[in-house]
Amino acid sequence: MYFEKAASGIANVPQYLITIVLVAVSYIVLGQLPLMGVLLYKINANPDIGMAELDSFQTEMDFSAFGMSSNFGFFLMLLIFVISMLALMLCVRHLHQRPFVRLVTPHRTINWQKIFFGFGLWMAIALVAEAISYMMHPALYSMQFRPLSFLVLVVLCILVLPIQTSFEELFFRGYLMPWFGRLIANKWVPLILTSVLFGLVHGFNPEVEKYGFYTMQVYYISAGLFLGIITILDDSLELALGVHAATNFLGATVLSYEGSVLQTDTLFKAAEVDPIMMIITFYIGASIFMVVCWKKYNWQGLSQLWEPVGRSESSTTPSSDLEDSLIG
Repeated sequence: MYFEKAASGIANVPQYLITIVLVAVSYIVLGQLPLMGVLLYKINANPDIGMAELDSFQTEMDFSAFGMSSNFGFFLMLLIFVISMLALMLCVRHLHQRPFVRLVTPHRTINWQKIFFGFGLWMAIALVAEAISYMMHPALYSMQFRPLSFLVLVVLCILVLPIQTSFEELFFRGYLMPWFGRLIANKWVPLILTSVLFGLVHGFNPEVEKYGFYTMQVYYISAGLFLGIITILDDSLELALGVHAATNFLGATVLSYEGSVLQTDTLFKAAEVDPIMMIITFYIGASIFMVVCWKKYNWQGLSQLWEPVGRSESSTTPSSDLEDSLIG
């Protein structure tokens, strides 16, 4: 039901292409303007900033080279996703004439309890994994607690970071995956396509240069597959929203590592990360998460991944059922 409802309303190819272009422009151009504007101002105000600092920034995301706090730089980066989210919302509501909630759930309201459960369960799994890693290699970890900066960071992560994680889930698994499902009339091909796209987009992250493109692509694509699979099995996006939010919240507040795209004042910092072990740990954690959710939500078999996608919703007229009119 999720695939059909998420692609309801006006679902013709031109509307999707226009939306993708507008979201891309918002992400690549409009969303970058605040960050670029501040960086240019800092460069003009400080003649000591040269190409070396710019090159270092591209690989290490170190805002201190421009005289900026990591929290302010983090906020500027998050603004990119705020603007992109606004573009996606406007396109879904006005181009597709589809209630935005349809990208999350086929039901009338969002199940927030499920989002928080996904967040809490994945956070618990990740913290246990990191605790085991710390016990095995304590010398790699260092504490860097800065009370005031950390407090500001936590506020940012509560108020703004969920917009970044939600945008990625809503765009890849809430918007593109159901559309591909409508075009191809199955679920497993859209699952693979959106996971590969998810990986390629994250291929520009700084950690790719440090740990290798293909190694990190295995991790990113695996993450995309995991998030897509739980979306299909649960017939909604809520668990994936919670998992993605927990992943980035942990990386932004608890533990960062050299080369990570999130260079914030976390509680701990790891001098290095074994990417192969990170991938293995991810597979173990994802398996545990799926087993728990399978029991809790009484998921059906993996055969859901191969089920055909229905075309019950009109692809040329706005959705007009009672649920949609109630949502507005």
